[in-house]
Amino acid sequence: MTAPFIHTEKNAPYIYLTHLAALMPCVVFAVFAYGIRAIILLSISVAGFMLTDIVAAKVIRRHIKGEYFDVSSIVSGLIFGLLLSPQTPLAAVIAGILFGSVIVKQLFGGAGSNILLPATAAVLFVQTIFPSSFAEFSKPLENWFAIVNLVSGKASVPDYSELSYPEIISGFAGSLLGVSCCLMIILGLVFLLVKGTIRIYAPLGYLVTLLAGYPLTHISTVFTADGVHSYILFILSSGILFVAVYCLGDYTTVPSRPLSASTAGVVCGILTLILYGRVPDVTMLTAPVVAVNFMSFVLDYFSKSISRRDKRSREVDVL
Repeated sequence: MTAPFIHTEKNAPYIYLTHLAALMPCVVFAVFAYGIRAIILLSISVAGFMLTDIVAAKVIRRHIKGEYFDVSSIVSGLIFGLLLSPQTPLAAVIAGILFGSVIVKQLFGGAGSNILLPATAAVLFVQTIFPSSFAEFSKPLENWFAIVNLVSGKASVPDYSELSYPEIISGFAGSLLGVSCCLMIILGLVFLLVKGTIRIYAPLGYLVTLLAGYPLTHISTVFTADGVHSYILFILSSGILFVAVYCLGDYTTVPSRPLSASTAGVVCGILTLILYGRVPDVTMLTAPVVAVNFMSFVLDYFSKSISRRDKRSREVDVL
């Protein structure tokens, strides 16, 4: 068989498998930094999303046969787990899985059809019904074998002001399970770029907006020593790099066209700056992504209209 019947290896399972591989450095760091709690939370998140997706899909779409293995369930579970606090109670994890899998994903058509990223919507849901889970953060490399936090949700509050820049870059500013180590996130980004399975427009628009916007919104303090320290901590350890790579790089819920994707990234960055310091960090990270997911089809529609007008204009100029 010859052209135009040309196929590419970059189908949905391949894309999700590369994203799964790209998440592994963050998983390794989470286990290294938080020990048994990370292993339990990530295992439950992945197994829960897989099991719930399989059961819900069979119940909701019983008439559909021969679906491929849904690798997106594993990816959703890992992203969800990595966005959790190390002391998130197990009841909150299960509630988030049920909401993200059944309500957000399966009721809207399953893999490739959901309008919201299940993981970020699930984390936002958990933060809403279990806000105390994200009120404090455990310090990395402390209490590696402690699991009592998974029941009580309590932890100490690390002092960020005393952290050195190498500690910040290495991810030792106590935060969500897998979002604070920028080195691991950059490693995952490089892998996705090499494999060609990430659309860079939305992540780039998001990061450029935050890098340029933060000094403008903190102009009175950013040029002081404490201000520079806070700026570096925000960029490298707040989780925005994780959101840029693994949430705004999603093929299903982020606009596909360069113009609309870039616009989505900019809007997400602006919303993040507005929320920063006014809401919990996890809300600052996930709420803008959910908002942009809702806007994606509108942005794609206007981007398509602009492209069509430009094409017609070029055709008229040629004539």
